[in-house]
Amino acid sequence: MKALADMVQVALPLPIDQLFTYRVPPAFQGLAQPGCRVLVPFGTRRLTGVVVPVDPPESPPTSLKPILDVLDAEPVLTEELLDLTRWMADYYLCSWGEVIRAALPPGLEVESQQRLYLAQQPLKELHGRAAEILRFVTAHPGTTIQHLRQTLGRIPYALLHRLRAKGYLRIEEALSAPRVQIKTERHVRFTPAYQAPAARAQLQHLLRGIRQRTLVEALEAFQLEGKSEPAQRDLLARAGATAATLRRLVALGVLEIVEKEVIRSPLEDEPPPPSPPQYSFHPEQAAALERIEAAINAQRFEAFLLHGVTGSGKTEVYIAALKQVRAQGRTGIVLVPEIALTPQTVRRFRAHFGDEVAVLHSRMSDGERYDTWRQLRAGRYPIVIGPRSAVLAPLSNLGLLVVDEEHERSYKQFDPAPRYHARDVAVYRARHNQAVCILGSATPSLESYANARSGKYTLLEMRRRAPTVGQQPARLPTIRIIDLRHTRLQEGSPLSPPLARAIAERLERGEQVILLQNRRGFAPVLECTHCGWAPHCPHCSVTLTYHKVHHQLRCHYCGYATGRPTLCPQCDQPTLLPLGAGTQRVEEALTMHFPEARILRMDLDTTRAKRAHHRLLDRFGRGEADILIGTQMVAKGLDFARVTLVGVVNADVGLLLPDFRAEEHTFQLLMQVAGRAGRADRPGEVLLQTRNPNHRIFRYLLRHDFAGLARELLAERRQLGYPPYARLAITECSGPDEARVQEQLQTWTAQFRTLLAQTPGNHCVEVLGPGPALHERLQGRYRYQTLIKVARQPEAPALQPLLRQALEATGPLPQGYRLTLDIDPAGLV
Repeated sequence: MKALADMVQVALPLPIDQLFTYRVPPAFQGLAQPGCRVLVPFGTRRLTGVVVPVDPPESPPTSLKPILDVLDAEPVLTEELLDLTRWMADYYLCSWGEVIRAALPPGLEVESQQRLYLAQQPLKELHGRAAEILRFVTAHPGTTIQHLRQTLGRIPYALLHRLRAKGYLRIEEALSAPRVQIKTERHVRFTPAYQAPAARAQLQHLLRGIRQRTLVEALEAFQLEGKSEPAQRDLLARAGATAATLRRLVALGVLEIVEKEVIRSPLEDEPPPPSPPQYSFHPEQAAALERIEAAINAQRFEAFLLHGVTGSGKTEVYIAALKQVRAQGRTGIVLVPEIALTPQTVRRFRAHFGDEVAVLHSRMSDGERYDTWRQLRAGRYPIVIGPRSAVLAPLSNLGLLVVDEEHERSYKQFDPAPRYHARDVAVYRARHNQAVCILGSATPSLESYANARSGKYTLLEMRRRAPTVGQQPARLPTIRIIDLRHTRLQEGSPLSPPLARAIAERLERGEQVILLQNRRGFAPVLECTHCGWAPHCPHCSVTLTYHKVHHQLRCHYCGYATGRPTLCPQCDQPTLLPLGAGTQRVEEALTMHFPEARILRMDLDTTRAKRAHHRLLDRFGRGEADILIGTQMVAKGLDFARVTLVGVVNADVGLLLPDFRAEEHTFQLLMQVAGRAGRADRPGEVLLQTRNPNHRIFRYLLRHDFAGLARELLAERRQLGYPPYARLAITECSGPDEARVQEQLQTWTAQFRTLLAQTPGNHCVEVLGPGPALHERLQGRYRYQTLIKVARQPEAPALQPLLRQALEATGPLPQGYRLTLDIDPAGLV
């Protein structure tokens, strides 16, 4: 039997919940350490995996495949991150390799790809999919199977192998290089013989011509500016010289070229951090900070729920706590729910911490994320700010984790695995590091609020807005309801007369307005007024949204797009009208009502480009626009002193969804957007347009009463057995054939019920389903779900082992079908 030292366990980025044992050849002995990436064979492929600190089985297979290469000189994952990712894999029921992939920057993978080439033309003419494949491969030799399937749609592997068996196709394996590499650039300096000014005075006899002398003089000028080794491109630009002149001076031994690493950073073009503003804490802030600093100074784990009204100064508490952590030499992670919030947050933290702050998010280029990740791992940046994935940043010696707007659903990852919640991972990571975790929100999730009321978290409350310098505390905005049932709208306009008048008043006073419409596009539905026909997505069970800018109908789930028809395809009448309003329609109405107003629209369509969020918010902050219209990304955390009016075009969006969290989420969204108004010395006002003015959430909104609504909702949750008084899991099966999807999920659910019946405490578990998902078909795949509720009782069985056993007992699904598990889902839709 092989010695254990000759074997390692490797986690692969595959949805297979197991580790794989590989032999370590003598050349790699001592190099394949836990946390290092290795290239390994897997079936006919070669994949990048990570060595994990788990002992190989005592009786491994007799013929183990060897590691092909060790890709790192030192581990890319620390022991702490390996422990964290293993816990996430166990808790969220996915493979360890899938979590590790999420913890590493994208683009590092080395793996083999199957490339297709035409071997020979068929002797007889082929038809159908076979002919399509051969035509595509002839036009694109060396294409990957993945690219072929993305272009032509789903193609069975069996068909490709039949074409190869007949001699028409050749399939070759080739290694793909990592997409990201360390970037370097050339710099120029004097050779040691000519670094002293006296030695350079003797250069005149060596230099030939004005170009060489100009190049040397330009390098000397850089040295006088403190740049002894300028970039080659900068030197040649200043001297007006060519690379040939530089090569000649290198050959003469006067100059030498050195390669230097270039650190790509999204903050590279940012202006220097501003000076931190003067700030004095109000009593509630000081009391909250005192409790937090006591835990920091004791270096003990404690989770705080900082419940402060909008504008109460939560960010200043975060900054003060982080200063205390940095004074101990420890590091910190600050999570924000939206990329749109990152620029403002980064600017405020850099004012206090300067270049200690890094940013990490998915809109950065792969190179920027790779370089930032390496700098964080090396300790160059002790503070990182970003959305949910930043919770996995490779920081050591963590002292503080902040989750701002902790209630936001965007902290929950939906697809692909791991389907983790960054808030819960932050609490676990803080506990593991004996660090402090601050969960901040004006409208906490009911789970966090219940944890605080029960003593699991420490509740800190700030009920008053923070005062501006030399001023009284800003007042919470007044909220008014506009009943659309009794308010006549102008034809085609989504703006009621009271809202339009309020906007006009702010424009006259030179103040700013934020409008929320949580639907993008021009209109959610295009409908024939003659026969009632409406266009549906061919791949999803949803209607297509009309986008007027490009005269397109689009699916917001799969990306399908088509042109707008001029006649109804069903009755051939020119009676197609857009119904409802999206952000584009609101923008058009604003332009018609207020032609002189400067309007910015902020939604997914206007923020796809890199740094688009940053540019839009900067323009609004500089006063270059009067009105900001957008989806929910304008509702969170933005702080603009001149905004005195917030309007919600349709406050009912999301309120009537078949989800037990619908009221909670709608209240949070409306309360958050209301908090954007009147944050400085000017009073704020909020106008909510609704057709359900008697709904209970509006009663609580008018009073800014989160606690009142929370008490009422928590009482209902307890009675109905929903979180926080129960734990949830959703098992979903998806695939191309509806009947087979339903059959597969029925098999799994029956298996789960059988296991449950044999488990003590099974009376605490309720199984609902299977049944179709709210959106029964998405991206061409049918979806059925089973909901599992486990009451939070001492005798309740552990959920994850039961779910894992049911998966193992069910066995593999047919090709093209998928079974996914979502632990602690953020919603049921």
